[in-house]
Amino acid sequence: MKIRNKIAIVGIALTMLTSIGYAKSSTYYGVVIGCCEEYPSQRLKGLHAKADANSFYGELVDMYYGGNRNSASQNIHLLTEKSVTRANVKKALKEVAQKAKSGDVVYFFYSGHGSSLLDKSRIIAPSYSNNELRKVMENSGLFVTYDFDFKQVGKTAIIAKRDLRDNNGYGFEYLDNKGVKVIMISDSCFSGNMFRNSSNSTKKFVPTTKLNLNYDREVAKIKQGSNRPNAQKEYTNLIFFSAGGTDKAVAEDDRLKRGKFSLVVEKCLKSANQNNDNVITKKEFQECLHTEDTAKAFVVYPTKDKLANQTVFKAQQKNISVQQKDKIRVKTSIRGLEQISNEIIIDNQNYDIEIIKSGSNYKIFRYTGEEYAEVNSTDLKKYLQALKLFKLKGKNKLEVKVLDTNKRKEMGQFCDGEELAVTVNGRDRTNYIVAITLDRQGKVIMLQPNDYENHSSTLVRTKVQYPFGMDKIKVFSLTNKQQYNQVKKLVVKGGVLEDYGLNALYKILKRNRDYKEAEVDIETIDKPISQCRKGD
Repeated sequence: MKIRNKIAIVGIALTMLTSIGYAKSSTYYGVVIGCCEEYPSQRLKGLHAKADANSFYGELVDMYYGGNRNSASQNIHLLTEKSVTRANVKKALKEVAQKAKSGDVVYFFYSGHGSSLLDKSRIIAPSYSNNELRKVMENSGLFVTYDFDFKQVGKTAIIAKRDLRDNNGYGFEYLDNKGVKVIMISDSCFSGNMFRNSSNSTKKFVPTTKLNLNYDREVAKIKQGSNRPNAQKEYTNLIFFSAGGTDKAVAEDDRLKRGKFSLVVEKCLKSANQNNDNVITKKEFQECLHTEDTAKAFVVYPTKDKLANQTVFKAQQKNISVQQKDKIRVKTSIRGLEQISNEIIIDNQNYDIEIIKSGSNYKIFRYTGEEYAEVNSTDLKKYLQALKLFKLKGKNKLEVKVLDTNKRKEMGQFCDGEELAVTVNGRDRTNYIVAITLDRQGKVIMLQPNDYENHSSTLVRTKVQYPFGMDKIKVFSLTNKQQYNQVKKLVVKGGVLEDYGLNALYKILKRNRDYKEAEVDIETIDKPISQCRKGD
């Protein structure tokens, strides 16, 4: 064989090796924003967004830079409190955009106040008198900066389609055209407005009058009209996760002093990777978010599954050791419950909860801070056993709504004296509805089927009263009549399921998962109706 042929063969082999495993790896960039605990303007409520940003920044550093913050700081910008200005955000995005190359990944994270022309709190009310600004704000949303000025919204706010999408050649469109993947996460009110695209199923409607508009009348008029967002070029490489839709306020957790959606995002970074392949795909992350009630209003783009298998995060493999302490944050295992008196076994397939010992009782909190229950040691075991029913997943999600009887609001908190109803959406309803509830005292009641032979689409209709806290409801829509008949044999007077009934129901439902299911949390608070908050 001639020397040149050997060299050619070696060259081909090296090329193959490079394509197999030695190709240039992606570089990970980020603009992480949290604002603000205090604002110069007293009209703005302080938020715990700095903690959200610090936590997400730490997750990125651990994922991609081995925990080395010095190395990460060259590529990931962390902006909190006074540093969160429009100029600084644009500067950070420009620096990242110019460095990133095809195949790289850019994370854009924001936690803080958000607003839009649909914001009833009138954060941007002065903009109605400014035709030019109103044009910029149409079909868009904004992030509130540290130095936000109510009288100069256009100069101080970060407006999505002006400051993020194009940004004069270095925004999301610029990155998309370069082949850079963008993962955007927004934990703010009206955050669905921060992304407008022809593929976004959430429609945005904009009031057309300048001043003194009747908000409800104008929006109703526009919904009947044709003032819809102009179709824009679709992104190829952008994936967007938002805390709420175009017209939803979101909330913080007062106990943990964090944004509720940010907490769910943090949880899913640790638990969404179910097949242990070291990456979290869009589909896995989206499904994890869907399991959390505090995130069920979230918006995701693209809505179709064309990017379902795209990697959005590197999975974190962390060894967790747990000792019995007064306060234990754990992923509680249904297996190994016989060891509950000594320790709680770790199992990443189960619920993230927090258990705090309080005298002779145990308080159970969800990962995002809401209190589920307070039980004794005997009922603790039963409560954890009941969670395995709530862990069951079917082939699809079922649509279930929780409304007060005046239909003023859906989900959220319900106050003392309010009447509420839990209803299965009519188009998803079958003749084989199985529904259970788990209350804060650890009692499990089968709502349907029951000894009254009630097969209504309304599962619960009740008035909020003591004890206040969090009740969990799980609904299954079965298609198998034989399976349903097996469940019916478990019906007891009053509906309360003891250990045998819990285990038997679990085995029946686990055997055939050809059903739709949904999980709903109902939070009740000791406040009169007049003081019941609907959001932040």
